[in-house]
Amino acid sequence: MKKLTMGVLASVLSSSFAIAQVQQKSDTVKTQDIEGVVVTALGIKRERKALGYAAQEIKGDLISDAGQTNAVSSLSGNVAGVQVTAPSTMGGSTRITMRGISSLTGENRPLIIVDGVPLDNSNVNDVDTQRGAGGRDYGDASFDINPDDIESITVLKGGPAAALYGSRAGNGAIIYTTKSAKKGRTDVQLNTGVAFESIYIRPRLQNQYGGGYSSTLPTATINGQTYNIQEYETDASWGPKYDSNLMYLPWYAFDPEFSNDYLKPVPWVAPKNDVDSFFDTGVTYTNNFSVAKSFGDTNIRLSYTNTNIFGIVPTSKVKKDNFSVNLNTKLSDNLKADAIINYVHTEGFNRPEIGYGDNSVAQKFYQFGQRNLDFNKLKDYKLADGSQRTWNRTAYDDPTPLYSDNPYWTINENTSADSRQRFFGNAGLTYNFNKNFYVVGKVYGDVYSQNISSRVAVGSQAISNFTLQKRNVSEFNYEGRAHYNNNFGDFSLNSFVGFNYRDNKLSWLNGTTVGGLVIPGLYNLNNGVENSLASNYESHAAVKSIFGSVSLGYKDMLFLEATGRNDWYSMLNDSGFYPSVTGSFVFSNVLKADWLSFGKVRAGWSSIAQGTLPYARETYVSFGSPFNGAPQYSNPNTAANPDIKPELKITQEIGLEARFFRNRLGFDVTYYHTKSKDLIIPVPIDPSTGYLFKTINAGEMTNKGIEAVVTVTPVRNDNFSWDLTWNFARNRNKLVNLYQDLQNYVLTNAPFRAQLVGQVGQAYGSILGTDYVYDANGNRVVDENGFYKASELKSLGSILPDYNMGFRNTLRYKSLSLSFLIDIQQGGKYFSTTHMWGMYSGMLEETALGGNREAGVILDGVKEDGTRNDILLDAPTWGSTYYNTVDAQNVFDASYIKLRDITIGYDLPKSIIGNKIQGIRISAFARNLFAWNLANKGIDPENTSYGSGNIQGLEGGSLPSTRTYGINVNFKF
Repeated sequence: MKKLTMGVLASVLSSSFAIAQVQQKSDTVKTQDIEGVVVTALGIKRERKALGYAAQEIKGDLISDAGQTNAVSSLSGNVAGVQVTAPSTMGGSTRITMRGISSLTGENRPLIIVDGVPLDNSNVNDVDTQRGAGGRDYGDASFDINPDDIESITVLKGGPAAALYGSRAGNGAIIYTTKSAKKGRTDVQLNTGVAFESIYIRPRLQNQYGGGYSSTLPTATINGQTYNIQEYETDASWGPKYDSNLMYLPWYAFDPEFSNDYLKPVPWVAPKNDVDSFFDTGVTYTNNFSVAKSFGDTNIRLSYTNTNIFGIVPTSKVKKDNFSVNLNTKLSDNLKADAIINYVHTEGFNRPEIGYGDNSVAQKFYQFGQRNLDFNKLKDYKLADGSQRTWNRTAYDDPTPLYSDNPYWTINENTSADSRQRFFGNAGLTYNFNKNFYVVGKVYGDVYSQNISSRVAVGSQAISNFTLQKRNVSEFNYEGRAHYNNNFGDFSLNSFVGFNYRDNKLSWLNGTTVGGLVIPGLYNLNNGVENSLASNYESHAAVKSIFGSVSLGYKDMLFLEATGRNDWYSMLNDSGFYPSVTGSFVFSNVLKADWLSFGKVRAGWSSIAQGTLPYARETYVSFGSPFNGAPQYSNPNTAANPDIKPELKITQEIGLEARFFRNRLGFDVTYYHTKSKDLIIPVPIDPSTGYLFKTINAGEMTNKGIEAVVTVTPVRNDNFSWDLTWNFARNRNKLVNLYQDLQNYVLTNAPFRAQLVGQVGQAYGSILGTDYVYDANGNRVVDENGFYKASELKSLGSILPDYNMGFRNTLRYKSLSLSFLIDIQQGGKYFSTTHMWGMYSGMLEETALGGNREAGVILDGVKEDGTRNDILLDAPTWGSTYYNTVDAQNVFDASYIKLRDITIGYDLPKSIIGNKIQGIRISAFARNLFAWNLANKGIDPENTSYGSGNIQGLEGGSLPSTRTYGINVNFKF
């Protein structure tokens, strides 16, 4: 793969050199256009040549043309140094990191900024959901960003670029700039599209043996007649081999009201309607209407977008409405006002449960189940009296669900609902005293409320339940800045100072019934058998800041910039000062050569801390559930530390940019090194203190790596152009130390086996489990039972990849364009609970043993005395070893090569559309169309994430990954 990649790149580069040398003088793209102006921290526009840090820009058209509904996941493969994990669950979480992992317990995601508003990107998925132990993925709050409104995206990749945001931007920042009206223009657009989603990568199931543990069917005498029946209570598929001459009574043959099936034997054969038939073709409808108008000195843009998503799991859907107003006006010669207001209403119904949980259909389909089930029959999931019909009966004469509900009962009765109403935006004034000096006052706000309810119906395998959660989040930033910019001969000055006051509030209220529901179908907290439990939480934090920046330039060739920010935290006793220094040298202004269009070397340094949670320095009493009517109080497990400090992250980076042959060839390379120290971790302490852990500052973690972007235009003329962009990122992470002799910090446990840990001397996110035991010759060793011997607990690899890269090709011929992106990840590991249980229960394709389970299995290896293993295991015993022996059997490489997206667009000519319409553009797109180089062909490595926090790489029970394909039509009036 490596040789192929480098060979293709070398070929393209060499051809570009050749073509560029014969390029005609009609190629008039100017260096100024390539350098351009980019939106930087605090929304300030700067010339790219003056920047001393790494920043990459993406145009909004790249997202809208590809039919993206998530503005964050759309970055995957498009930006060097950015790793995006976006599972296919509907509206689910998007994990995004830049330049590796810096904190064991803190935030590792970049700050999200939309038109200057620091957007809350919370994720409400609990720890059980994140570690694959069941729960629904309600996604990130950044899902509220409307892709149709995006003008551009600037990615500030590290501390030197984002230091002006202070403690919350140590991991970089992603700045979204939305569309606005242009002076002197009227723009009316209608954008409508439809996308279809179909299942793609999913576990491969065996199709030769049915449910049960015995190789023969049991019998039962019913009404004086003897029938073959089935092990209905068994949720495994080690049963008899399919035989069309073998007749039996299926699970649905015992309900008299279904007279066509009652006590009627059917052949023991593979189902006509298997698991795949359960899933729908998902459909997404997106309609956007926008009006942008200039009225003299006033510009206004109105936009409304309606998005309706119907998922691959029947009954699951999400509806989202985005409304925005973008206004700017000139009140006088010196005074300008601007405001942006966004309202978003998101409603979800029955987002599917994922991981190992009671209502996870993926867990029932791929981990435990019976392969002889016909899903057309499962659709009749309840009787006239409302009771459930499930295949997993306790016995033939006892219909009580034992382990598994009927999947159609799950999706129709055990449902959830969620909603979020959100306002975010800004308003401000700018006053120009003269052409060099101006002041800005801004208010930024982000407020939303979120409601989540979930139901477990009476008659389910689990205890019936109703749970309700209400959550309110708000953040307001009040900011003022004074800018002074001037030129003094060969010198230039760009400077500003400012202040910011940030106010954050969070509150939530949870309620749940206890002991089951009294009245079926009534979902109310007063309908519990016992008194419902309720809990609530409130927090309030504030940060006061002053900041400033000075940038000096000399002859548009040398630039030096220094920034500083001081934050005073309401949750800490001391303040923090966060400086950065960057510099750049535009050597193309000195080295005058026809072949050199632009060249710059840059370097940067920053020191930024990561703030802690509110009330981090105080220990508060925990409230327990009342006992015999009396309240319970106790100490929490973890004691707070009054001397706790923020984690400190120091970044150094150096970069080189160059463009050649009238910008036909270019590259941008960055090397960085970050050191994070004073990590905040809870360490074990003597229980006699009344606590099990205490939070301290200890430990150090480093990241170093390289980012590269290469752009090539092999062909460009009046009718045709071909642009190629290659981005590459390689990061090396290391947990240098923890505390004293502590070697492992456990982040979480997988539902049954393996742990996710931070291990000293290793990369973050080591999967800790048992490995094979090898002899001196490298043979796997088996024990006296013929099972593989298991080693002690050890690292089985890190979840972090070796490198990521993307190839974007864009070809244009007159009004026709074609663009496609190849996204590549190499390395990293994940642990699969689906593989572990699917092998254990005889569900997966490998367990059929080529249709010869009866022959058993002899594991490849040697006995402890060195002789070849000859111990025969029956098939179910062999399958069980995937659970209780060697964890490495269920750890897989996370590499992939994906055709991430492909888009074909065509602008209809005026001869067709006439003069009443300015333009019509039709674009067809497909996403995640193909994937190659998967270690486990049935699991998408990106589907091992159920949250956007630090818990990753533990696959607990994922829905199939999906392909998406659709069409957009854009009308301009």
